[in-house]
Amino acid sequence: MNFRHKAGELVELSSNGRKLQQNSRVVGMIGMVLRHVQSDQYPYIIQWFGFTEGDGTFPCKEYEIKRVRGNR
Repeated sequence: MNFRHKAGELVELSSNGRKLQQNSRVVGMIGMVLRHVQSDQYPYIIQWFGFTEGDGTFPCKEYEIKRVRGNR
């Protein structure tokens, strides 16, 4: 499987990701891609800064995230 986002990259939810109800807990947050999982379901494991549930990670699909760009 070819992954667009590499481990260590900073990401945020894309417009498609923000529309999905299950992602509401991480809207407006920045995350870092920790690793990839060979799974069709949710291949990106992301550490979201400010997300305090469980271990702070939240899995996503590729279309749900985009790279963080520019000053914030």
